[in-house]
Amino acid sequence: MKLSKDKRAAMSAGVVITIAVGFLLVAILFPMAMESVMNATTTNWNAAVITIFQVLLPILVIIGVAIRYIPSGKGT
Repeated sequence: MKLSKDKRAAMSAGVVITIAVGFLLVAILFPMAMESVMNATTTNWNAAVITIFQVLLPILVIIGVAIRYIPSGKGT
């Protein structure tokens, strides 16, 4: 039984499982990583380095995850 006549829109079971496992890993590991970043000892660091480490680094990680999982639209 075909759910869609468009073969280009079909996804294999392996791709769906890979995406699901990827989302699961991100959902589990991302909070742990952010907690480690926020609880890092920065007593002898410059203020600019602390800002980059605690503000910019999490933003770049979120952007990287979004770029990885949002389709680019090149297949249209």
